Amino acid sequence: MDPLFRFLERKAFHRGARGRSVFLVIGAALWMANRARHTDRLVYRTKVRPGDRFVITSSAPGAPGS
Repeated sequence: MDPLFRFLERKAFHRGARGRSVFLVIGAALWMANRARHTDRLVYRTKVRPGDRFVITSSAPGAPGS
C-alpha cells in the first residue's frame, strides 16, 4: 500500500501546484495519513552476532514493575 499512497500523494501535490486546490488538500491529507501510519520510533538497535541472546519484554503502561 505504501507505493500506492506515495504515488497518489505525489500526483495530488503536482495537480495542486498547478492551481487545483482540491488536489492540494487531498495531497496534504494523504501526506498526514502516511505520517500518522509511520510514527514508530526506534528504541534499541544493535548488531546480533552468532551466539548472542537477548530477551524482549513488554508491559502495559502503569503495570506493576514498570
